[in-house]
Amino acid sequence: MDINRHYRKRKRAVFLKKLGLSAGIFFTLALMLWGFFWIPYFRITNIVADDYVVGSELEQTISPYMVSVNKFWLPQNNYFLFDPEKVVSLIKDKEIGIAIAEKKFPKTLEVRFPEAEPWLIYCLHESAAEAGHADKCYYVSALGILIDSAPRFSENPLPRIITESGDKKIGDSVLSDDEILFLKTAISEFKRIGITIKEIVIAKDIRFSTKENWYLLIDKDADVKKTFADFKLLLEQKIKDDRTDLIYIDMRFPDKAFYKLR
Repeated sequence: MDINRHYRKRKRAVFLKKLGLSAGIFFTLALMLWGFFWIPYFRITNIVADDYVVGSELEQTISPYMVSVNKFWLPQNNYFLFDPEKVVSLIKDKEIGIAIAEKKFPKTLEVRFPEAEPWLIYCLHESAAEAGHADKCYYVSALGILIDSAPRFSENPLPRIITESGDKKIGDSVLSDDEILFLKTAISEFKRIGITIKEIVIAKDIRFSTKENWYLLIDKDADVKKTFADFKLLLEQKIKDDRTDLIYIDMRFPDKAFYKLR
């Protein structure tokens, strides 16, 4: 009898026994851990939010996610696995609003919609017509972000903004920081003069259409304060009482101004 062979077989048997025992312990612990995530006490089922009632758009958006499982067949609504930002993203994608979501131990989710004062109205570019969203309009906050859906008004209560941006939705930004500063300054200057703006088009240049049915063209890189100081002088010293006959004023060129009357 080969003693070395006997001991090798015995050693292999002991190793396989230990391996089997270790594997059994591992799978038992893994199963216990997997089961831990299914404990009802740690699963978010209490949703605190405005308009969270059965059948509401908010409920129909959040509920399917809360009862779903991830790729490891673990519940999405387990407190330790739950990501509130996923709910925020779902709400944004469904264009319900801009939300803040916060989970509270052990099973509560709070969803809030911070109020933001509408500043402008933005309607999708004509290119969106192909996607069937041409009539979609939004309120724009002072930060240049689309904050809520807006109806199509026959006469907008706020200035309408048109940009070269593509298809946008709630939560997206439609204005750069420079454009926001430019528009805030320009709108303030218009108000100081007593002129109401109904539409702003931002392209290569910026066009301000007024409720007096004429428009002003300004270069995007212009010094707004200086431009409006010259604009005010033009109205007071050149155009005067002919303002009702104005078609446009072009102030895109440094130290020059052109205007046309009907």
